[in-house]
Amino acid sequence: MDLKKINSLTKYPSILTYHELGERGRLNDALTEGQGFSESAQAYVYEKVDGENSRIILLRTSDGDIDYLIGSREELLYAKGDRIGNPYGNIAEFLKPLAEQLTTSCLADEDWALAVIYQESYGGKTKASKNYSDRKTQSYRAFDLFTLDAQTLEELLSLPPEKIAEWREHGNQPFYADEAKQALFERLGLQAAPLLETVHGADFPTSLEDTFAYLKKFETTQVGIDSAGRAEGIVVRTADRKFIRKIRFEDYERTFRK
Repeated sequence: MDLKKINSLTKYPSILTYHELGERGRLNDALTEGQGFSESAQAYVYEKVDGENSRIILLRTSDGDIDYLIGSREELLYAKGDRIGNPYGNIAEFLKPLAEQLTTSCLADEDWALAVIYQESYGGKTKASKNYSDRKTQSYRAFDLFTLDAQTLEELLSLPPEKIAEWREHGNQPFYADEAKQALFERLGLQAAPLLETVHGADFPTSLEDTFAYLKKFETTQVGIDSAGRAEGIVVRTADRKFIRKIRFEDYERTFRK
């Protein structure tokens, strides 16, 4: 197993801001890449949880067993059987029981060679822990996943690293559509990032002022562990995830600060 290639093809892509970032981190009134929601689309509005981006990577072995890796956004932190051990952020130690559970779950009956489930690991010692827990309790919320069949995985792993990165950066990771994702998370018993509402694309705000006013409806987190402080913001996406943007309080507050 080429761990560098596995790491690259399973990294979570960056999410663009909804409005363009300008000087000193302030937003412009223009939409990033000049693109908003089409009038016929549905906008799925999720809470953006403020923690550490993490991933559980499941791999089906040649004898039918399921191996797993745990990673942060940038690097692999743990491999089943202590083949990798990195204590960064307590991510691996916290997620190991969940990874073990997933190796025997109903997901194991599906036809895939690689499956990746993305979570935000939050609370604990993360910088925004106070918004979720008075006692620094740690938790997670799953927010995306994709799977690859054996042939596709083999083809990708035969590519040089720069081509794998190019495949990933061009949005080729086959993420589950929204309803299928939510249904699978429910079947697996995973704690999911909260879907706050769905909005017709034609009704989703486009100006800075209207977007900030809309964002303020979701100021209190819905995923408090033993306390509920301020949310980081929201992530809005189409059902197929071809269009996805982040809308954070700090960006809009900085923009409108006198």
